[in-house]
This record gives sequence, structure tokens and C-alpha cells, in this order.
Amino acid sequence: MDRLTWLKVFFVGLLLLGLCASAFAAEQQPEKEFGGVGLQVVPTVSGQLVVLGVVPDGPAATAGLQPGDLIYQVNNFKLQGSEFADVVAKHLWGPIGSDVSLHYLRPGIVGPHTVSLRRTEMQPRLTVSPAVQEEGRE
Repeated sequence: MDRLTWLKVFFVGLLLLGLCASAFAAEQQPEKEFGGVGLQVVPTVSGQLVVLGVVPDGPAATAGLQPGDLIYQVNNFKLQGSEFADVVAKHLWGPIGSDVSLHYLRPGIVGPHTVSLRRTEMQPRLTVSPAVQEEGRE
């Protein structure tokens, strides 16, 4: 499988995993509306999360989180060795108005950082990024 195909499969898998996690979270507590903090994240091999994007004017953006930040703990739950779907469904998303603490590292800045955020209503949006092209191909 060439690199471009592998990347497409990987990102489609992440998208499906996120949708499944959202559906799972909704089934677990249907009486409460779930919200988020406005982050687009991907898992690392070890289970931590890398911030890919931040929703403008969302709780995470207001608190100063940036693409490239590495989230290593959500509340008291350390992400090392965790499953991405569980982290999204059970730790990042939660009842609207509930609080969540994110512990993260920022490239180029020494030391850990912690930010407390309040989950708000988030409309799920699917974003399609331009296809990655290999050098010499168009």
C-alpha cells in the first residue's frame, strides 16, 4: 500500500472512530446533551493526543490551546496506553456545562501546563483537507 493510500485509510479510520465514539457517548447517557471543548485531536502511538485544530471562539481557543500541543492527561485520567475511542467518549466529551481539566505539553516551552475548561454545545463538523500528493505526482 503506497503512502498516500495509507494516509487516506488512516484518516478515514480516525473519522469513523470519532463518529462511533460520539454515538457511543450519546447512547450511554441519552438524558444529557453532550458537549466538547472545541478541539480536533489525533492519538499518538502511546495514547496521548496531539491537537490538530482549535475551534475559533471555543473553550479551548479562549484558554490558549494551540495546534501541536500534546495532551497527556484529562482530569485525573492519564492517556498513556489508552484507547482513542474511550478517551473521546468518556473523557473529552461530557455533559454541556461540565468542567474538564487538560494537562498538556507545548513544543518549545518547558514544563507541563494545565487548563480548566467548561464543555459547551459543539456542532460536529466534518472537515476534508486537501489530499497529500507525493513529490513528482500531480
